[in-house]
Amino acid sequence: MPISLKRLHRLSGIILASFLLLHITNHLFALGGPQCHITVMNILRHVYRFWPVELLLLLCVGFQVVSGLGLVMKKGFVRQPWYVVAQVLSGLYLSFFLIYHVQAVLRGRFQWKMNTGFYFAAGVANHYPEKLFFIPYYTLSLVAVFTHIAAVHYLKRMEQWQLKPEDHFKRRYKNETIGICIAGGLVTFLIMISLCGVLYAI
Repeated sequence: MPISLKRLHRLSGIILASFLLLHITNHLFALGGPQCHITVMNILRHVYRFWPVELLLLLCVGFQVVSGLGLVMKKGFVRQPWYVVAQVLSGLYLSFFLIYHVQAVLRGRFQWKMNTGFYFAAGVANHYPEKLFFIPYYTLSLVAVFTHIAAVHYLKRMEQWQLKPEDHFKRRYKNETIGICIAGGLVTFLIMISLCGVLYAI
């Protein structure tokens, strides 16, 4: 039986989420200062800049954007449950972010010959007027990641609940989803204050 577009989209999403776990964890090390972030980044780059892994990630980014847009056009999100609307809107923003962010990083590396590490992002976050775009753009990307994960989690949980529709399970699933969103908000706040020079001079 052929694999559906939805399943392939989910598979590429899991691969990207695995990378994002490393990437976001790396950003959180910036709470200990730029050098702490850079040290961890140099270790992690042995994994995600190993060329087969990097190629796989780039292919997943492209497929995730194209397949996500295809699924949205096929299903739509008008008159859908709130978690489907949240999934679609966060996915659309992530599509924009991935296209813009990946091309910026690749241009930085290969065209401008820059180290696209901590100061590549923090420099823009602290330079006027670029920060007027970068701060909301990057903040929304982190919020969208956790919103998308929370919405997908709730969607899968509701599919399970329909097999066994007990109220305490539904309340539990809502609490799990809220917990993901709260954790996402906290992580977003910590990363942004690190990049924006709130904790130390940049």
